[in-house]
Amino acid sequence: MAAERWRAKLLQNANLFPDPLGNNVIEGLVVGTVFKTRDELQKKKIHVQRFAGISGTKELGAQSVVLSGQYEDDGDKGDVIIYTGTGGQKNSYKNPGPQIEDQSFDHPMNQHLYKSFQNRRPIRVIRGSAANSKYAPVEGYRYDGMYTVTEAYMDKGQSGHAVCKFKLERKPGQTPIPIRW
Repeated sequence: MAAERWRAKLLQNANLFPDPLGNNVIEGLVVGTVFKTRDELQKKKIHVQRFAGISGTKELGAQSVVLSGQYEDDGDKGDVIIYTGTGGQKNSYKNPGPQIEDQSFDHPMNQHLYKSFQNRRPIRVIRGSAANSKYAPVEGYRYDGMYTVTEAYMDKGQSGHAVCKFKLERKPGQTPIPIRW
């Protein structure tokens, strides 16, 4: 897939990532901050991937994820998220839909989240308004705090294909997440 090759090239560009020391903190970023577009997230280096839901590096792991309603197997309970890995859709950029093939931890972006599971380095969570969740913002994309990847496993998805799943747990002591409905 051409999109996957393009995505892999972007992942190798170390200049895209603002945090070479790996502490994953962006000064001045406050829980609840809303951004109008993915372009704004990228320009402010909150989530540097314009289209992909997982942003990170091979060395440090994931830096951020965006919940945007693209995967039918995601689950969002606010402080606990079951995040579906990437891959296995026909074209996740233009017209995401059901899984048509198995996912794998071999996918570079899934490797980033798996590395975060191994090193327990917190990641930023951004929710998009298209996410099917009462925690999603009404519009745009909202930074909802730091989470730790506490589980990584393969599961059978709703479409019958194997999917990578990651359990994300919110770090304690943060501002509560607003509820939409």
